[in-house]
Amino acid sequence: MSSSTQHGQVAVRVVLTTNEDGQEQVMLYLEGVDTPLSLTPSEARALATELITVAQRAEVKANLKVSQNLWRRVRQVQPRLLAAG
Repeated sequence: MSSSTQHGQVAVRVVLTTNEDGQEQVMLYLEGVDTPLSLTPSEARALATELITVAQRAEVKANLKVSQNLWRRVRQVQPRLLAAG
């Protein structure tokens, strides 16, 4: 099982493999990095959870900035609308 994605300039490939002991492991290949990161399924899940959490925080922060800018614009427009009306 393999999954890959490319955002910007960095390609990421995630592969599920079985090691010589019969244990499954998740291999994370990053473009430009010679050695893949080998994780147990639980380590991969913990990493995925952390990545999702951080990405959601970044999205919320970006949305709050957009929302604050929108409210600033509304407050600037309202007096003009009242004066024109």
